[in-house]
Amino acid sequence: LDMPPKQGKGKDAKGKDAKGVTKKGALPGNKKGAKPKKKSWTKVKVKDKLNNAVFLDSKQYEKITKEVPKQLQVTVATICDKYKVNGSVARLVLRDLVNKAQIKQVGDHHASFNLYSGVGAKVAAK
Repeated sequence: LDMPPKQGKGKDAKGKDAKGVTKKGALPGNKKGAKPKKKSWTKVKVKDKLNNAVFLDSKQYEKITKEVPKQLQVTVATICDKYKVNGSVARLVLRDLVNKAQIKQVGDHHASFNLYSGVGAKVAAK
């Protein structure tokens, strides 16, 4: 049972009909080169996760209460960076130091950003 090849309306790989006529869009001399290489994402440097302390021990608390009043500019971020503590711990320490009058607030800028200055800080203007 040998069957002859199909004669139909299908298209071959070159864009020609079964009758040998080329399509409008596929010209025989118009060949594309190799596909361009797909653009890869740029290499992004991954920032290391900060492992800041969530609790303060008495030794670290004493160190903060000694050094912070001597600083000219005190914010939550500076305490977090310098003493490797969590932001909520830094806010509590700042609040405690304000109550003890060891630091004073500089202006009332915004509810979420508080800028303080140490009472024992040497003024930059001198």
